[in-house]
Amino acid sequence: MPQLGPYTIKDNQERKDRTELIDGNIYPMKLYFPLYATWLREFYFCIRNYLKEHQPEIRAFEFVGVQLDRDEATLIVPDIAIVKDPEKLANGTFVYGAPEMVVEMLANDPADRERDLYLKLPKYASSGVQQYWILDPEHKQLAVYDFSNAQLPRIHSFDETVAVPVINPEFSIDFKEMSRKVDKFFEVQKLTRRLMEQKGRSLPPQQ
Repeated sequence: MPQLGPYTIKDNQERKDRTELIDGNIYPMKLYFPLYATWLREFYFCIRNYLKEHQPEIRAFEFVGVQLDRDEATLIVPDIAIVKDPEKLANGTFVYGAPEMVVEMLANDPADRERDLYLKLPKYASSGVQQYWILDPEHKQLAVYDFSNAQLPRIHSFDETVAVPVINPEFSIDFKEMSRKVDKFFEVQKLTRRLMEQKGRSLPPQQ
Protein backbone atom coordinates (compact mmCIF):
# COMPACT_ATOMS: atom_id res chain seq x y z
CA MET A 1 0.00 0.00 0.00
CA PRO A 2 1.26 3.52 -0.75
CA GLN A 3 2.05 6.06 1.93
CA LEU A 4 -0.23 8.96 1.11
CA GLY A 5 1.38 12.38 1.10
CA PRO A 6 1.94 15.00 0.10
CA TYR A 7 5.61 13.98 0.06
CA THR A 8 8.42 15.50 -1.95
CA ILE A 9 11.46 14.10 -3.73
CA LYS A 10 13.54 15.10 -0.71
CA ASP A 11 11.28 13.01 1.56
CA ASN A 12 11.56 10.06 -0.80
CA GLN A 13 15.35 10.27 -1.06
CA GLU A 14 15.81 10.30 2.70
CA ARG A 15 14.29 6.84 3.02
CA LYS A 16 16.46 3.73 3.30
CA ASP A 17 14.07 1.40 1.43
CA ARG A 18 13.47 1.30 -2.33
CA THR A 19 10.52 3.49 -3.24
CA GLU A 20 9.23 5.76 -5.96
CA LEU A 21 7.18 8.93 -5.66
CA ILE A 22 4.06 9.49 -7.77
CA ASP A 23 1.91 12.61 -7.31
CA GLY A 24 3.18 13.07 -3.76
CA ASN A 25 2.52 9.47 -2.65
CA ILE A 26 5.30 6.99 -1.86
CA TYR A 27 5.14 3.47 -3.29
CA PRO A 28 7.40 0.60 -2.16
CA MET A 29 9.37 -1.19 -4.88
CA LYS A 30 9.57 -4.97 -4.51
CA LEU A 31 12.51 -7.13 -5.57
CA TYR A 32 12.15 -9.23 -8.70
CA PHE A 33 12.16 -13.01 -8.78
CA PRO A 34 15.09 -14.46 -10.79
CA LEU A 35 12.93 -15.08 -13.89
CA TYR A 36 11.95 -11.41 -14.15
CA ALA A 37 15.42 -10.15 -13.28
CA THR A 38 16.97 -12.37 -15.96
CA TRP A 39 14.55 -11.16 -18.60
CA LEU A 40 15.22 -7.55 -17.64
CA ARG A 41 18.98 -8.10 -17.83
CA GLU A 42 18.79 -9.68 -21.30
CA PHE A 43 16.49 -6.95 -22.60
CA TYR A 44 18.65 -4.16 -21.22
CA PHE A 45 21.89 -5.67 -22.57
CA CYS A 46 20.29 -6.03 -26.01
CA ILE A 47 19.43 -2.32 -26.13
CA ARG A 48 22.64 -1.16 -24.50
CA ASN A 49 24.86 -3.15 -26.85
CA TYR A 50 23.05 -1.81 -29.91
CA LEU A 51 23.33 1.78 -28.71
CA LYS A 52 26.98 1.39 -27.83
CA GLU A 53 27.78 0.22 -31.35
CA HIS A 54 25.39 2.27 -33.45
CA GLN A 55 23.98 5.24 -31.53
CA PRO A 56 26.13 6.12 -28.50
CA GLU A 57 24.45 9.52 -28.21
CA ILE A 58 21.29 7.79 -26.97
CA ARG A 59 21.40 6.61 -23.36
CA ALA A 60 19.71 3.58 -21.82
CA PHE A 61 19.30 3.47 -18.05
CA GLU A 62 18.16 0.84 -15.58
CA PHE A 63 16.31 2.01 -12.45
CA VAL A 64 17.07 5.69 -12.93
CA GLY A 65 15.05 8.37 -11.15
CA VAL A 66 12.83 10.35 -13.54
CA GLN A 67 11.26 13.71 -12.68
CA LEU A 68 8.49 12.92 -15.09
CA ASP A 69 6.40 16.04 -14.41
CA ARG A 70 9.45 18.26 -13.78
CA ASP A 71 8.26 18.97 -10.26
CA GLU A 72 9.04 17.82 -6.71
CA ALA A 73 6.00 15.55 -6.36
CA THR A 74 6.96 12.75 -8.76
CA LEU A 75 10.13 10.68 -9.06
CA ILE A 76 9.33 7.52 -11.00
CA VAL A 77 11.90 4.72 -11.31
CA PRO A 78 11.18 2.80 -14.54
CA ASP A 79 12.94 -0.50 -15.16
CA ILE A 80 14.49 0.93 -18.34
CA ALA A 81 14.44 4.47 -19.66
CA ILE A 82 15.68 5.51 -23.11
CA VAL A 83 16.78 9.15 -23.24
CA LYS A 84 17.66 10.85 -26.52
CA ASP A 85 17.65 14.49 -25.40
CA PRO A 86 20.91 15.31 -23.54
CA GLU A 87 19.27 18.32 -21.91
CA LYS A 88 17.19 15.94 -19.80
CA LEU A 89 20.42 14.67 -18.22
CA ALA A 90 22.04 18.05 -17.68
CA ASN A 91 21.47 18.29 -13.92
CA GLY A 92 23.46 15.09 -13.31
CA THR A 93 21.01 13.68 -10.77
CA PHE A 94 17.67 12.63 -12.25
CA VAL A 95 16.24 12.51 -15.74
CA TYR A 96 14.41 15.82 -15.99
CA GLY A 97 11.29 15.30 -18.07
CA ALA A 98 9.89 12.38 -20.02
CA PRO A 99 12.21 9.77 -21.54
CA GLU A 100 11.47 9.00 -25.15
CA MET A 101 10.80 5.36 -24.29
CA VAL A 102 10.05 3.55 -21.04
CA VAL A 103 10.06 -0.18 -20.33
CA GLU A 104 8.44 -1.82 -17.32
CA MET A 105 8.56 -5.50 -16.40
CA LEU A 106 5.31 -6.87 -15.00
CA ALA A 107 6.55 -8.36 -11.75
CA ASN A 108 5.33 -11.10 -9.46
CA ASP A 109 3.91 -8.63 -6.93
CA PRO A 110 0.24 -7.67 -7.60
CA ALA A 111 0.68 -4.12 -6.30
CA ASP A 112 3.63 -3.52 -8.62
CA ARG A 113 1.68 -4.91 -11.57
CA GLU A 114 -1.28 -2.65 -10.86
CA ARG A 115 0.99 0.37 -10.60
CA ASP A 116 2.63 -0.35 -13.96
CA LEU A 117 -0.69 -1.06 -15.70
CA TYR A 118 -3.05 1.51 -14.21
CA LEU A 119 -1.11 4.30 -12.50
CA LYS A 120 2.04 4.78 -14.56
CA LEU A 121 0.36 4.28 -17.93
CA PRO A 122 -1.59 7.58 -17.97
CA LYS A 123 1.37 9.38 -16.35
CA TYR A 124 3.67 8.29 -19.16
CA ALA A 125 1.06 9.12 -21.80
CA SER A 126 0.40 12.64 -20.54
CA SER A 127 4.04 13.56 -19.85
CA GLY A 128 5.39 13.10 -23.38
CA VAL A 129 6.77 9.55 -23.39
CA GLN A 130 6.59 8.35 -26.99
CA GLN A 131 6.40 4.61 -26.37
CA TYR A 132 5.69 2.52 -23.29
CA TRP A 133 6.65 -1.16 -23.42
CA ILE A 134 5.28 -3.59 -20.83
CA LEU A 135 6.93 -7.03 -20.70
CA ASP A 136 5.09 -9.95 -19.11
CA PRO A 137 7.56 -12.87 -18.79
CA GLU A 138 5.02 -15.07 -17.02
CA HIS A 139 2.65 -15.07 -20.01
CA LYS A 140 5.40 -14.36 -22.58
CA GLN A 141 3.72 -11.27 -23.97
CA LEU A 142 4.71 -7.71 -24.78
CA ALA A 143 2.37 -4.72 -24.94
CA VAL A 144 3.58 -1.69 -26.90
CA TYR A 145 1.79 1.61 -26.30
CA ASP A 146 2.52 4.19 -28.99
CA PHE A 147 1.31 7.46 -27.55
CA SER A 148 1.77 9.29 -30.86
CA ASN A 149 -1.33 7.45 -32.09
CA ALA A 150 -4.68 7.12 -30.33
CA GLN A 151 -5.01 3.38 -30.66
CA LEU A 152 -5.03 0.20 -28.64
CA PRO A 153 -1.64 -1.25 -27.65
CA ARG A 154 0.00 -3.74 -29.96
CA ILE A 155 0.33 -7.15 -28.30
CA HIS A 156 3.27 -9.34 -29.30
CA SER A 157 4.26 -12.84 -28.28
CA PHE A 158 7.77 -13.78 -27.27
CA ASP A 159 8.09 -15.64 -30.58
CA GLU A 160 8.22 -12.41 -32.58
CA THR A 161 10.81 -9.88 -33.65
CA VAL A 162 9.65 -6.39 -32.65
CA ALA A 163 10.89 -3.13 -34.15
CA VAL A 164 12.04 -0.29 -31.88
CA PRO A 165 11.44 2.80 -34.04
CA VAL A 166 11.94 5.22 -31.15
CA ILE A 167 15.59 4.20 -31.14
CA ASN A 168 16.04 3.48 -34.85
CA PRO A 169 13.61 2.21 -37.54
CA GLU A 170 16.22 -0.41 -38.47
CA PHE A 171 16.61 -1.74 -34.92
CA SER A 172 14.49 -4.66 -33.72
CA ILE A 173 14.55 -7.12 -30.83
CA ASP A 174 14.33 -10.86 -31.44
CA PHE A 175 12.24 -12.10 -28.52
CA LYS A 176 12.46 -15.70 -29.65
CA GLU A 177 16.25 -15.56 -29.38
CA MET A 178 16.00 -13.76 -26.08
CA SER A 179 13.65 -16.46 -24.76
CA ARG A 180 16.18 -19.07 -25.82
CA LYS A 181 18.92 -17.29 -23.83
CA VAL A 182 16.73 -17.01 -20.72
CA ASP A 183 15.69 -20.67 -20.94
CA LYS A 184 19.31 -21.70 -21.42
CA PHE A 185 20.35 -19.75 -18.34
CA PHE A 186 17.85 -21.59 -16.14
CA GLU A 187 18.72 -24.94 -17.69
CA VAL A 188 22.35 -24.38 -16.74
CA GLN A 189 21.31 -23.34 -13.24
CA LYS A 190 19.23 -26.50 -12.78
CA LEU A 191 22.04 -28.69 -14.09
CA THR A 192 24.54 -27.03 -11.78
CA ARG A 193 22.23 -27.51 -8.82
CA ARG A 194 21.75 -31.22 -9.61
CA LEU A 195 25.51 -31.74 -9.93
CA MET A 196 26.11 -30.01 -6.63
CA GLU A 197 23.46 -32.14 -4.94
CA GLN A 198 24.98 -35.32 -6.38
CA LYS A 199 28.42 -34.25 -5.26
CA GLY A 200 27.10 -33.53 -1.80
CA ARG A 201 25.51 -37.00 -1.55
CA SER A 202 28.71 -38.69 -2.65
CA LEU A 203 30.79 -37.06 0.03
CA PRO A 204 31.46 -39.17 3.16
CA PRO A 205 29.65 -38.04 6.29
CA GLN A 206 31.54 -35.60 8.43
CA GLN A 207 33.23 -37.10 11.53
